Amino acid sequence: MVEGTGFAGISETPVVIYNAQRPGPATGLPTRTEQADLLFMLHASQDEFPRMILAPGTLEEAFHLGWHAFNVAERYQTPIMVLSDQFLADAFRSLEADALDFDAVEIDRGALLTDADLDTLTERYKRYQITESGVSPRALPGHPNAVWVTESNEHDEVPRIEEDAQNRIEQQSKRMRKAIAMTEDVPPPTWYGPEGAALTLVCWGSTYGPAREAVDRLNAQVAGAANLLHFSGLEPFPPTAETELRKAHKTVVVEGNYTGQLETLIRARIGFSVDGHIRRFDGRPFKPEFILARLQEQEA
Repeated sequence: MVEGTGFAGISETPVVIYNAQRPGPATGLPTRTEQADLLFMLHASQDEFPRMILAPGTLEEAFHLGWHAFNVAERYQTPIMVLSDQFLADAFRSLEADALDFDAVEIDRGALLTDADLDTLTERYKRYQITESGVSPRALPGHPNAVWVTESNEHDEVPRIEEDAQNRIEQQSKRMRKAIAMTEDVPPPTWYGPEGAALTLVCWGSTYGPAREAVDRLNAQVAGAANLLHFSGLEPFPPTAETELRKAHKTVVVEGNYTGQLETLIRARIGFSVDGHIRRFDGRPFKPEFILARLQEQEA
């Protein structure tokens, strides 16, 4: 529910929200796939708060971005959204034994107060203490010096419900400061294929697989014909995105929605206009044949 997302934002509650997209509106095609919730997830809830949107493109990415999402949620005490789709959620394939690196998994609980910190606390615990980073140190439940009650209203540091204008400015600014550091934790876009190719397919999420195969087929016909730029981090928009996109000679965005939501996000964030697009919104997953046929139509 959007109300719950907003509550997590103002109460600074770490939470990971997983969305396997399928066609709507309403029930739509409940067993089919689409990529049409990006802009909704970007703006879901009342007002503004920092969030991260991750969109895995493969089973391996789903694993690694999954534990990364939980770490980022704890680190910044804010909702993190994993944006999958029905195609990826239902997909299965055999993996090599070392495909999922369990040794790389880290657990980061962020800024936590220890029992020693709380034992020596001489004033009331400030759950929403104003800090330079925007992150207020948390106390795990159970310590008698760290008892607080939170709510969905604006609050002061203690917290108490507070509608004072200056307090509102300080608390909202504190929350939004987290977004600055969060840019360091969002995955950058990644390349596949030869550098300097004539055509760059741009995609996000599970369109990675069919787009990658389409690139392979194009390069089998003409060496250096195509490459691929894949986005698995969408919010905050990756700081390197503009530099990477401007390396491309011709860009075509491949995504599963009617309006071109990644295309819109790219234009809004960095003012970059792509050269073309291939969209699908019939509930069926992309196939390399579909991509190649649409490219041929555009060249005709």
